[in-house]
Amino acid sequence: MPEGGSAGKGGQVRLSRLGGLAAFLGGAAWTVKGVVILVVGDQPPLLFEMAPALFGMGLLGVASRTMPRSRRRTAATGLAAAAVVAGLVALVSDRAGEFNPALVISSLALLVGLCTLPRRGEWPAQLAWWIGVALVPAVLVGGMLSEVDERLLEVPLTCLGVAWMTVGWALLRQPAVNLTPR
Repeated sequence: MPEGGSAGKGGQVRLSRLGGLAAFLGGAAWTVKGVVILVVGDQPPLLFEMAPALFGMGLLGVASRTMPRSRRRTAATGLAAAAVVAGLVALVSDRAGEFNPALVISSLALLVGLCTLPRRGEWPAQLAWWIGVALVPAVLVGGMLSEVDERLLEVPLTCLGVAWMTVGWALLRQPAVNLTPR
């Protein structure tokens, strides 16, 4: 069997593109949600809840596309998979308005997974790493802004949504050549 498994580079490209599409859609969901809340004041249904699983798929695409085979990549892809599974559980568990442990697990797996990406790695891994590093401060800033007006919590989250859209677009636009060695 080849070193990259039976899927090889074609599978790596497909996973990267799927991750790019998921990251773009998750970012678009957060961006639309944030803009709607800022303008109208009401949260649209499902946009917040579907994003964690999509972000996990985005992380999976970034890690598989930009990182060579290593323990670090294994950790990033494992955490991405955990974020996807927990995000899907959070999405299907109809617990709106209640504490949802699956959402917390998905968010933590995503946060740690993003921070395992190489800071000086191949694009868009750098931006994804910065999303991970900025996530906690962005939520803190949003919390402080929400003291002025509850809607302002969405400002940093919308910026993170745009960053995720950029990661997704970068993955979708990368050529099928020059793949990172598996």
